[in-house]
Formats: sequence, structure tokens, C-alpha cells
Amino acid sequence: MMKMKLLIPLFLITGLCLVGCGTDDAADDTSPQLDPNRNQTEPAETNNKLGFVRYTKDEFANDESHEHRAITIDRREMADMISRILLQNNQYEEVATLVTDEEVLIAFEQSENIAIDEAMINARKTAESVLPRYYDIYTSGDKSLIQDIQTLHYSLANDPNFDYDQTVQTIIEEMKQDGTPDDE
Repeated sequence: MMKMKLLIPLFLITGLCLVGCGTDDAADDTSPQLDPNRNQTEPAETNNKLGFVRYTKDEFANDESHEHRAITIDRREMADMISRILLQNNQYEEVATLVTDEEVLIAFEQSENIAIDEAMINARKTAESVLPRYYDIYTSGDKSLIQDIQTLHYSLANDPNFDYDQTVQTIIEEMKQDGTPDDE
């Protein structure tokens, strides 16, 4: 009876060790993709301060995950970022930003302490600082366009098949009437 009491804990400890060891090996076998954090020794919160990866040509060539990887931009996040940056200063009361695959439309209501031309230049420069260079940026201080941009967004949200290209072009034509001043 005494031997049985000693063997039960021994079997439990041995079983736990085998299960733990098996899990680590399986994880290593199923992750052939590049892992930019594989040699990371610094705390995870460092990634919020610095973005860094390092690969060798061989690692990249042997990785199959890059073949189907598309580079994308989170348009909603970009629109949110542009609007938030503009609203952080006292020159804007309200901002609506729409980011498509080629254009950025920014309609705003500026405060009394800034001229419309300067507000349009600042809005354009803000978008340029956040987005890739290939975007066409249109700005307007016409408050009615804020509602037009919002309506366009809701139309597409309610009907994913909504053909929004014509509406975007109409808004752009209205924004061109304001004519963003040349700041260069």
C-alpha cells in the first residue's frame, strides 16, 4: 500500500513533464513563418515605441507566408488619425475625413482664429504627413460637405454594393471650387 502512495505522485509528475515537453516541440514544428520577435529579449511594450524587424535573405526565401501577403492601409484608421490630429489644435471645430484607395477628402469647420486658406493648407499637410505620397488630397471649409461625406459613408455601410465612385467625384468637384491654396 505504501508503494502505491509513492507511485501515484511519481506518475503524475512524469505525466505533466511529458505533456509540457510535447507542447513545446509541437509549437516549434508548426511555425515555419518568419517571426520578427523570435530573439526578442526586451519587454513587449518596447514594440509600442519602436518597430523593428531583421531577416536574412535565406529566412525570407524559405518563408511561404510572404507570397500571398498584400500590403494594405487601414483607411478607417488613417481617416481617424487625420481627424484627431486636426482637432488637437484650436483651429478646427469639426472635421470629417474620408480615405479611399486614391483620394483623401477632408471637410471641416474652422474656428474664428484661422483664415480658411491657412486651415485648408494645414489640413492638407496633416494628411500628407500621415499617408503615402500617391494620395490626392482635397480639403474644404464648406460645412455642408461634412454631411455629404458622412452620408456617403453610411450609404456604403448600408449597401456594400453601393457604387460610391460618382458620389466621391461629385464631392471632389465641390471641394475643387474652394481651391486649396498653394503653400509652396
